[in-house]
Amino acid sequence: MNDNDPYMNDFMKVFETLIRWGPGSADETLKALNMLPVEPSKIIEIGSGKGLATLELAAQTNAEITAVDNEPSAIEKLAELANEHGYAHQIKPVCASMTELPFDDDSADLIWSEGSAYIMGVANALTQWRRLLTSNGLMVFSDLVWLTDEPSDDVVAFWKNEYADMTSITTRLQQIEQAGYELVDHFTLSEQAWKNYYLPLDERVNALRPSMPNSQALADIATEVELYKSQLHQFGYQMFIIKKR
Repeated sequence: MNDNDPYMNDFMKVFETLIRWGPGSADETLKALNMLPVEPSKIIEIGSGKGLATLELAAQTNAEITAVDNEPSAIEKLAELANEHGYAHQIKPVCASMTELPFDDDSADLIWSEGSAYIMGVANALTQWRRLLTSNGLMVFSDLVWLTDEPSDDVVAFWKNEYADMTSITTRLQQIEQAGYELVDHFTLSEQAWKNYYLPLDERVNALRPSMPNSQALADIATEVELYKSQLHQFGYQMFIIKKR
């Protein structure tokens, strides 16, 4: 992040006190984990944020977990939480870019990435991260997709600006196959997973309004939250469980 960028400074101010940076839940992390055909021993989690999914993975497996995020404050909080919950021996926090991961080929039997692959593009992530997986290695990732063939014009306009590569489940499944994986399973995240994210975010936005009345970042986040509240039937996060061919 550029410390001289007022927009990003405001954006991070909104999120700095929030533990969850995207839709999700412990139940759905566990649901995806239970869909794996084998139990993992070495996990690389990409885009870990402050570590909510990381802690669930540590609680449910005996795997060595390398948790990666490019935001130093998130990695610091993750390390703190891992220590508090007794998983410091199991979780290794790494501050790095998902586009320049400092790991050898064949270094994990599971890659986990909730809601972050879009940052570099899902197709690119599928291709670039594949080398990290051992033979028959697994990947779990979630991505924002259309849940209708005819989304409303205002919703299309919003996501065209926020996530131009957003597409259908069918297209993502085709990209998965083209990148050299086979599908194990997939499911749509629940409305509760979204509420876990946007309800605390909504409270935070409202709390900051008096001190940030002219913030464009705050206004944009508020608009996004209102969209979540009214239009979730048109879009959602899809969790994909896939296997390297």
